[in-house]
Parts: sequence; structure tokens; C-alpha cells
Amino acid sequence: MKMTNTNYMIDYVRDFIEGRMERWEFDLDYPGYMIERYPKMERENPVVADCFACYIDEQGYEEGQNLPDDKYKALITKRFKQFMSVFDEGIL
Repeated sequence: MKMTNTNYMIDYVRDFIEGRMERWEFDLDYPGYMIERYPKMERENPVVADCFACYIDEQGYEEGQNLPDDKYKALITKRFKQFMSVFDEGIL
């Protein structure tokens, strides 16, 4: 099965950490995209969706809300790399 929604969210986060959008833009749209796309991500691959929610949403986005911009971006980058490493290691 294609992971269209999962890939969209991966690309969205990558755009932020690679500097193609500002924090305010990321924070403005991210919650809506999760509400819209997460159920579809679960249908595509529930394990990957859960992993994304754990690393990016809970341990990144939510934990970083009170951080200054540079530390927030560093946290999101760290969690994104951890999430992507599960693919590199063949876990998912």
C-alpha cells in the first residue's frame, strides 16, 4: 500500500527542518495536518503512524512548544532523525 499521507507528513517536517518554512508556518499548519492525515496514516501503516506520532508529534512538536525557535528546530530535527532511523535500520 502506498503511504501517501505518511510521505506528505514526512516531507512537511523535512521542509521545516531544512529551512523551507518558518516556525510560525510549521506551528500554524501542523496540528491541522495531523488531524486530517493521521487517521489515513493509520490505515496506510499503523506501526509507522504510531512511530511518527511518538517521535514527531509527542516527543517533538508537543514537548518543544515552550522552547525558543533554535532549540525547537533542533528538537524536531533530532526526533525526525530518530524516526527516519527506524527505516534505515530496517525496523519498519
